[in-house]
Amino acid sequence: MNKNQRKSRRFSRKALERINEIIQKYPSGISDIDSISEEARAWIEKKIQQTRECLKNVHFPSLPSWWETLRLSRNKTAHQTEDFTDEEFSDLSGKLFLNIQKISADLNSNINRYHHNSKKKGKFENFASASLGSESERKQLVDAMEDMVAPIEPKDIKIKFPKNNFSQLAENTLSEILSHDGAKEYVGSHEGLSENIQTDILEWLQKTQSVLEKENPFLEEAVFIQQQKKLSAQEIASDLASEKSKIHFHYKRLPSVSDSKRGPIAPSSLNFDFYEKEFIDQKKTKKDEKSGEQKISWKSVEKIETLHRNFINDMEQNLIERKNMWEQNRIDEMRKAFLEELYKKIDNFIRLEKLLSPFIKTLGHLWDLSESTFETSGFEILEQFLILLDQDESLRELAELLGKQTRAQSLFEKEIRDKVVIKSEWHPKPAYRGEIDGLRYSNDISSVLPSELALLKNTAAKKLFQLKFAQKQLLSFKYQNDVLDSKEENIQEETSVEKQEPKGPIIICVDTSGSMHGTPENIAKTITFALSKIAIEEERKCYLISFSTSIETLDLTDFSANPIGRLVQFLRMSFHGGTDATPALKHAVKMLSENKWKNADVLMISDFVMQSLDNDIKAQIKSAQENNTNFHSLVIGTSGNNGTINNFNHNWVYDVNNPQANRHLVEQIHEIRTHNSLANA
Repeated sequence: MNKNQRKSRRFSRKALERINEIIQKYPSGISDIDSISEEARAWIEKKIQQTRECLKNVHFPSLPSWWETLRLSRNKTAHQTEDFTDEEFSDLSGKLFLNIQKISADLNSNINRYHHNSKKKGKFENFASASLGSESERKQLVDAMEDMVAPIEPKDIKIKFPKNNFSQLAENTLSEILSHDGAKEYVGSHEGLSENIQTDILEWLQKTQSVLEKENPFLEEAVFIQQQKKLSAQEIASDLASEKSKIHFHYKRLPSVSDSKRGPIAPSSLNFDFYEKEFIDQKKTKKDEKSGEQKISWKSVEKIETLHRNFINDMEQNLIERKNMWEQNRIDEMRKAFLEELYKKIDNFIRLEKLLSPFIKTLGHLWDLSESTFETSGFEILEQFLILLDQDESLRELAELLGKQTRAQSLFEKEIRDKVVIKSEWHPKPAYRGEIDGLRYSNDISSVLPSELALLKNTAAKKLFQLKFAQKQLLSFKYQNDVLDSKEENIQEETSVEKQEPKGPIIICVDTSGSMHGTPENIAKTITFALSKIAIEEERKCYLISFSTSIETLDLTDFSANPIGRLVQFLRMSFHGGTDATPALKHAVKMLSENKWKNADVLMISDFVMQSLDNDIKAQIKSAQENNTNFHSLVIGTSGNNGTINNFNHNWVYDVNNPQANRHLVEQIHEIRTHNSLANA
C-alpha cells in the first residue's frame, strides 16, 4: 500500500464516519419531509457535503454506481445560496438514503482492501493478538494514530479510536507524547520519527498485553470461581453454613487473595461473614425417624437460590475489580518506563540533528538527501550514531570553547569605507511672514507702508496710488522666514573590520592502531569530528587517512557520495593492529601534488608510540614544508617517539591525565584554524 493508498484508506474511514452518523440518526431514512426541522435539514446537508469532500481522495478499483449521484448532490448542496424547497430536499435525501447501505458497504470493502506497506504496522494489523482488538479494529487503530499525528483534510473530521481498552491506551499515550514540550510540530515535520513513535507504541501494546497475560496472578482464582459455579445452591449453602467452610478456607489461600502471597494486589472485599450468616439463618435441621441422623433442610429454597447467585456474582465482580486495578497499576508502570525510553530517543534524535546540522544545512544543497535527511529518518538513524552521541558532551564543550576562543582572538584590519552623512542647513523662504528684512516694491496691500496708504486719503494723489498698485511699485515691507533643510554628503573614513582569511583544506591522519584503543580512541574521534564540522562550516575540504599497519582513506567533504554513511564508517572504525605512520604520510604528501589539496595543512593525531620515520619520508616531508605546507602533530599521551614528532612544524600534546586538556586542545585547534599558511588558499 503506497502513500496515496494509505491516505485513501483514511479518507474512506472519514467518509464512513459521516455515513454511519446519518444511518445511526435515521436508520429507516426519512419518510415524512414535513417532520424534519430546519436544523435537521442543515445537519443532513452538511454531512452530505463532508462525505463528498472525503470521497474526492478515495481510490476505488472502479467507480461505484452511486458515485455520480452523490457528486451531483454534494455540488448542489455546496453551491446552494438559498434554502432548499421541500421538493429539492426530498430529492436530495431520497438519493442519499436510496444508496446509503451500498455506500457503507463499498467504503468498508475499500478499507479492507488496503493493507499497510509498513512491515511493523502490517504485522500488527494482520497477526497481533485478538486481545488487542479484531483485525478491523487494529487497522482502525493504525489509521487513527496516523491521523492524530498528521491529520488529512478535512481536519475537523477525526478518525475515532476503537472502543477497546488497548486502543484507548494507545490514544492516551500518543496524545501525551504529542503534548510533551511542543513535540507535535516537530514530530509532524519528521516523517520517519513519526513512524517510529507509532510503531514503538504498537510494539509496546503487544509487549504489554503479553506481559499482562504471562504475569496474570489471578488464574487460580478464576479457576476456583469456575469450580464453584458448577456447585448447586444447596451445596454452596451447606458448605458456608457449616462450622468449617472448605470454600472459605481454600479461597483465603489463593495466591491472589492470601495476605502473605498477593503482594501489590488489592485485598479481596468478598464478604464471607455476610453469606455465612445468611445461609446459617436459612438452615434448619430435623432428625430422621428411621436412621436417627440429623438432616439439613432450608427455610426458603428461593432465598437460597438468590444468595447463591449473588455469592457467585460477588466473587466474579471482586475478581474483575481487583484484576483491573492490578492491570492498570502494571500498565502505568510499563507506560512510565516506555515513555521515559521514548522521550530519551526523541531527545537523542534532536541532539543528533543539531550535532550533524553543519553537514546537513551548511552545504545541504550538495547532498542527495539535502535537509530531508532527518525528516524521513527515525530512530533507526540513532543506532548508526551511538558513538557520536556518547561524545556529544565533549563536542558541545569543544564547540563552546572554540566559539569563545574565536571571539577572543579575532583578527582585525584597517579598511577605507564610504560613509553617508546627513547635514542640516537653514534656507530663507521669502514672502513668508516672519521677521522684517527690509523694503521692497509690490502690490501686496497687507505689507504696504503706511505712507503709501496715506495717498488714498488725498483726492489728487489717489490716482498715483492706483498707478503704483497696477505697476507693483508700492513701497512695502520685506519679510523673511528661515526653514531647516537637510542634505546627504558622502565622506570616506577609516574603520577596523574583522579580517576574513581564506582557509585551505585539512588532511587528517588518525592513528587507529591497538595502542589507541580506549580513551585515546575517543579523543581522536572527537577531535576528527570537530575538525570536520569546522571544515564544513568554513567551506573547506577535509580528508581523513586512518592508519595502523595499512591505511584507509575517507573524504569527509565528498558530497557526491553518501555523507551519512561515511560518517558512520569513520565512527565504526576499529582500533587494532600495529602502528606504521609512513604509508599515511606518503599518501598525504602525494595528495599535496593535486591542485585541490596543494594548499592543505596536514595534521597527524596519534600517541606516536611507533618507530622512527625512514629517511625517504622525512625528505618528502621536508620538501613539502619548503613549499609552505605545515605538518602539525597532536600527541595523545606523553610516551610518544620524539624522533618522529620532531619532523613536524608544530607539536601539541593532549595529556589524558590533565583536567585542563580540553582547553589546551581548543587553543591548539584554533592555531590550526588561524595559522598563516591557511591564508594562502
